[in-house]
Amino acid sequence: MRYRLIVFIVLCALQSYGQNKWSLQQCVEYAIKNNVSVKQSDVQARLTRLSASQSQMTLYPNVTGGVNAGYQRGLTEDPTTGTLVSSSFISGSANLQASYNIFNWNARRNSIAANRLYAKADEIGIDRAHNDISLAVANAFLQVMLRREQARISEVQLNQSRSQLGNTRKLVNAGSQPELNAIQLEAQLAKDSSALLQAQALEQQGLINLKAYMNYDFALPFDIQSPAVESIAVENISDLQPAAVYQIAVTTQPVQKMYKLRIEAAQKETKAARGLMYPGLSAFGGMNTRAINAKYPVMAFAPADSTNAFVTIGTTQYKVFAPSMRQAGSVGIPLFRQLSKNFGQSVGLSLNFSIFNAYTSRTQWERAKVNVVQLQLQDEQENLNLKTNIYNAYQDAFSSLQKYNASRRTVEYSQKAFDISKKRYDIGLLGTLDYIITQNNLYLAQIDEVSSHYDFVFKMKVLEFYKGQGIKL
Repeated sequence: MRYRLIVFIVLCALQSYGQNKWSLQQCVEYAIKNNVSVKQSDVQARLTRLSASQSQMTLYPNVTGGVNAGYQRGLTEDPTTGTLVSSSFISGSANLQASYNIFNWNARRNSIAANRLYAKADEIGIDRAHNDISLAVANAFLQVMLRREQARISEVQLNQSRSQLGNTRKLVNAGSQPELNAIQLEAQLAKDSSALLQAQALEQQGLINLKAYMNYDFALPFDIQSPAVESIAVENISDLQPAAVYQIAVTTQPVQKMYKLRIEAAQKETKAARGLMYPGLSAFGGMNTRAINAKYPVMAFAPADSTNAFVTIGTTQYKVFAPSMRQAGSVGIPLFRQLSKNFGQSVGLSLNFSIFNAYTSRTQWERAKVNVVQLQLQDEQENLNLKTNIYNAYQDAFSSLQKYNASRRTVEYSQKAFDISKKRYDIGLLGTLDYIITQNNLYLAQIDEVSSHYDFVFKMKVLEFYKGQGIKL
């Protein structure tokens, strides 16, 4: 029973959460946490952080150790004495080795510094992914708002056509207008119904696109807050001159920061590669010991044995006796005594230098220098792209402003023309076809005005973004 209650509460919470309308800020924050591209940037940054941490540990000595044991039988070398013996025994050994790079012309330190800089660059790469997804979400959010407004205008147009058809049908039934007028308005009503359905479908497609950027479950209910476009504050376009915006953006945008760090890292790699071309001095040391479980024979003197030799003293022969040895038993050496007896140490210095390695080191150095030049060119290209984008964004915003102002005037005049046409149509001085044309002109002008207004707002938000103000409505 308790389990069912918990499930019910969770489902209710999820349903109420899904029914809440999302603001742009909430959509951006959710996308930053869940978008796949952002997650990939975070994974890449974690990998480079691991590389930087691992390279930092190269400042410490390398220490290795080992323990081994084995069984040997037959004629083999005794590892504790170095003599050949014919027996079977179990042997074991242990060793500990250490080495430390004393000096290598700062190749190691430059390599560590390069890895740190690459890690910082990839950390900034996360900010770049955040900016990219923020712009994409903002654009998708505004597209939904635009299509929702277009659907609203289409609904108003449909209601007007339905109302006008009702009035015309009454006049037709009264005999004051021909049936053709009603038929033409019915055709217009069908056309407006189709336009509304299409606008509503485009709105739903916009929500799907926004969910995709956010990596939000498509099956869950989702809706956005739609503030009136007139309430969205934008800066004066005169305060967003492209040259001034570029001077700010070139020092604040993540891409530019990222390439600066990568160039510095590549320069450190070049120094590291050059250091590897010179001799390196290292110190080394080690300890080892060994033991076996073999038993060694214990020999003792035995009574003298006669030999086949004789010695003649005078005329008398006497047998020759020789001393003899026999095994009295066997004994093994205690383990700890063997380990202590066989314990050995070593220490020394090693000077390593390459005489000829098929130009591997020099080629690596030359490649590192070319990599610096390549990154510098990429940085220059990114700066050029940034300047181009900003100038284009300014020009687009300026053009959108002009188009928006023109569309406002078009709506104003189209509204006046429609009002006059409606009055003339109602008293029978204007044909139905002319009335429909005037109504459609107003509808198209309103759609164009809304589209140009949203386009202008987004273009201005892009300029504000480059200026470092973020994305906000």
